Amino acid sequence: MSNYRSSIEKICRFSFSFTNIDTTFIDSSYKIQLEYGHTQVPAPLKPYWKEIADLLDLQDYNSKEAALIHLTSYMTNFISVKVSKGGEYLGSIVVGPYLTEEPDMLMVESMIFENKLSISLKNVIKQYYLSLPLISTYKARLIAESMCLSLHNLQSMESFDLGIGEKKYSSVTKAMDSPDAVMQNTKETIDMIEKRYKKENEMLHAVEMGDIEKLDELSEESYYLFGDIPNRVPNDPLRSGKNIAFVLNTLLRKAAEKGGLHPMDIHSLSEKFAVQIEQTTTIQQLADLLKKMRLDYCNAVRKLSLKNFSYLTQKAIEFIRKNLDGNLSLEAISSEIDVSLYELSRQFKRETGQNITEYINIQRVNEAIYIMQNPNISITDAAYMVGFNDLAYFTKVFKKLKGITPSEYRKNKK
Repeated sequence: MSNYRSSIEKICRFSFSFTNIDTTFIDSSYKIQLEYGHTQVPAPLKPYWKEIADLLDLQDYNSKEAALIHLTSYMTNFISVKVSKGGEYLGSIVVGPYLTEEPDMLMVESMIFENKLSISLKNVIKQYYLSLPLISTYKARLIAESMCLSLHNLQSMESFDLGIGEKKYSSVTKAMDSPDAVMQNTKETIDMIEKRYKKENEMLHAVEMGDIEKLDELSEESYYLFGDIPNRVPNDPLRSGKNIAFVLNTLLRKAAEKGGLHPMDIHSLSEKFAVQIEQTTTIQQLADLLKKMRLDYCNAVRKLSLKNFSYLTQKAIEFIRKNLDGNLSLEAISSEIDVSLYELSRQFKRETGQNITEYINIQRVNEAIYIMQNPNISITDAAYMVGFNDLAYFTKVFKKLKGITPSEYRKNKK
């Protein structure tokens, strides 16, 4: 295979550069030899997520298909193309993971149910899915066809010398501006920079406070944040824009931290947007993503901030949120955060206005409602996925909180 390695490497680089989807070469012994990409499985998912070599069946030497499109139990997609030399199987080039439909909570919950994963991983999985490229089935087939054609000419690629040159064209330059014009332009530039940073600080404060209304108002003037910024990467405005977007992602992280968002939630958002920024291919796509970044961070602070709670109550809420399908007895929670049952119950009630059992039931029922939107998951399974091991008790709690039974709720939503 050594004679073909440079050609395989060229094809992998080409695939990654033009599809913006991770590309890997796995040899016939299932070892990864080449890897191009930026998608990483989040740390909380790694104990449950199989590696590509274990996830896909690539060694069907005798199959007639030169390429396969794989749909995994995780609902992720891959394209694999066989690499052969004189009838000998050398390995497969794998393109993926990618998605063919916009991920939503129904999709995530179905995947969790099918793979018997913990519902506590729901948000991590959703953020991971949002970081994956989204392409049509038609485009996936075009990628597969292109890869097959490239590999068909593998042998000739070794001796083929690509003659790529460069030709530059000069432009007509303007006469130098007068000194007065230069001073006027300088003053206008300073004013613009001052306004931009003023608006930027207002935007970050709105995110810190979870103030969606103020953020919407500032979005109307968002050109102060990114308009007319010098091209810091000459001749590559998209790269320049991406660099600025990475800076904004960092600023939003700090604003969310000040707003009381938990580090795990911040990390999840930041990782998702870091990948999505790099995957953008147009200025408009990047502009749309910047708007979504600001709104998502602001919404997260508004919904999940623990800023106004004491350290003890914060730790209790964090433990409950992460373990909805687990043991959430008072004993388990108090042991986890190292506090007495009495002190935990007293302080939690004083700060939230609810006792711990009420709070847990509300969180579990709200989670079950999301899951029940999926018609393929039964009410019994939905109850089990959020920690109710007794259907009768789940029905009783549900009716108390929502005024109707789970069956009536699902029926009314049809």
